[in-house]
Amino acid sequence: MIKVFQYLKRQPKDTSFINGLFVTAFLKGNGLISLHNSVIAEYVFSDEADLKRVDEFLAILLSYEKEFSLEVLISLFEFVVSPADKKVDGAVYTPKYIRKTIIDKCFSKVTNCSKKTRIADIACGCGGFLMDAAQKLHQQTGLSYKVIYEECIFGIDIQPYSIERTKVLLSVAALVDGEDADFDFRLFIHNALDFDFGYVLPDFSGFDVIVGNPPYVCSRYIPQHIKDSMKQWSVCSAGHPDLYIPFFQVAFESLKPNGILGYITVNSFMKSLNGKALRYYFHEKKPLIEILDFRGKQIFKKRSTYTCLFFLRKQESKSVYYAINDEPKYLPDKRQTKVDYQTLDPIKGWTLNRHHEILVYEQKGIPIKEYCQTRHGIATLSNKTYVFMPSSEDERYYYLQRGNETIRIERDICRSIVNSNKLNGEVNFSSIVEKIVFPYKPTENGRMSVIEEDVFAEKYPEAYSYLLGERTVLEKRDKGQAKDYVSWYAYGRTQSLTLPYYKLFFPKIANRPLRCELIGDPSLMLYNGMAFVSDEEERLLVLKKVLESEVFWNYVVANGKPYMSGFYSLNGSNILHFCVPKLSNEEKVGLLKLVDKREIEHFLMDYYT
Repeated sequence: MIKVFQYLKRQPKDTSFINGLFVTAFLKGNGLISLHNSVIAEYVFSDEADLKRVDEFLAILLSYEKEFSLEVLISLFEFVVSPADKKVDGAVYTPKYIRKTIIDKCFSKVTNCSKKTRIADIACGCGGFLMDAAQKLHQQTGLSYKVIYEECIFGIDIQPYSIERTKVLLSVAALVDGEDADFDFRLFIHNALDFDFGYVLPDFSGFDVIVGNPPYVCSRYIPQHIKDSMKQWSVCSAGHPDLYIPFFQVAFESLKPNGILGYITVNSFMKSLNGKALRYYFHEKKPLIEILDFRGKQIFKKRSTYTCLFFLRKQESKSVYYAINDEPKYLPDKRQTKVDYQTLDPIKGWTLNRHHEILVYEQKGIPIKEYCQTRHGIATLSNKTYVFMPSSEDERYYYLQRGNETIRIERDICRSIVNSNKLNGEVNFSSIVEKIVFPYKPTENGRMSVIEEDVFAEKYPEAYSYLLGERTVLEKRDKGQAKDYVSWYAYGRTQSLTLPYYKLFFPKIANRPLRCELIGDPSLMLYNGMAFVSDEEERLLVLKKVLESEVFWNYVVANGKPYMSGFYSLNGSNILHFCVPKLSNEEKVGLLKLVDKREIEHFLMDYYT
């Protein structure tokens, strides 16, 4: 479809023109004529120049596609949503097989579908879910599309062009099935977080079914007026909630008793801090929830989102039902694990995968978060400026090679630093030790303060001159807020400027059992990656044995956040509730003497079982 997209990029960006191009091409490509639908008529081209463009577009499209199907039309509508709107509104094309799975499952739970059955998508985008629901209802009941659109199908979207395209799609879908008429749609341009269905539907008592793909927008990209709307929903009271979070509560409160919700949505709410209030909400309401988790498989092209199918019936239940699907394009019913609400912890996060196995590791011993402190690396906000691998060195200087220029940096203002993410492999630790320009000095309270500029320039003229040459870059940090730093050459954040003597380095993500490195050096620093830190070497030696074991890796695979290519997160709640064995002095000595990995595994398994 590359040539199709390239062609569209060269066309006028006017929404009306694009709609007309698609509608006219679709009708011509499928031999269809509409005589009665005013929505379609508005977008049928008659101008000779426009019709020539239609022929060009259709020829390119049909060189890729066997036919100009409704599915192709949906994908084209989603493609022409502007990147800026996708970033702010979370618009994304949902594949047909996902929509079909959600629609089929929801309909299977609705008895006696009729013209009184009400189905909604409260973030409908270009209307793919609504089209599928209308077609399903038409097939099951024999109702005309005119009745279905006027009585049964409801949609909301914040973008006017999305509602307009939904009208086009629903009109064209009816025409394909032989129904050429004008329709009175129940589609509303509005922010769903502020919408009152009771205002537009006086007899509204809730929907039988709500389906959709709630918007995936990270909290930092949400406009302030939308953030203000989110505050009215209790599920948004934890952390910095992403935009999809309130759509659970909006949907739940818009359902009839026994109503059904079917979403494809981000799976992070099960563990994330910003999902804590949502988990509390579910614990309070105790609805019947079924989750089909795709874990580390990505459904959406060019989107780094990890998703699940989420189904909810608005009736009280004791349990949540959970299954994993590693082959998203093959969606049979999976054997579900039943997990009681009373065994789930909304604060820690929902441990649904291998639930009972995980509980063993989290209930026996000392939680890692209490056993030892973790530290993330420093945050210069310009590592390319401060961190370097010397090309050579002598007694006074490290030499930094930048293109054809060789720069001298005084050794005394540098420290050694490690990116422990590089430990995910068989690397020699010394090969990943770099240098960092460290314009700080210790204070009486054991902290660090920035070296005064006149002292810096006099005592370390080479390093000062180098950073001065980078000043423009440094002042652009924090979206230009770096100009307000205590010094223009200060790091972006003050975290981890001092660390305890011993550090146990390990990566933030890994795709194999961990390889950790224990180093005793008060001046050795960290960027990226993570480290457990302590002034007690023995404590970290015991922890190293545990972290490098298959026992711990099995826990990570079961409990950690998965990514592509078999990688798992080692951040935060993914590991901090794992319990380190509480050992006697004799047991510690015994464990630390073990070298053979099989013996270490037996020792740990005997402890946990």
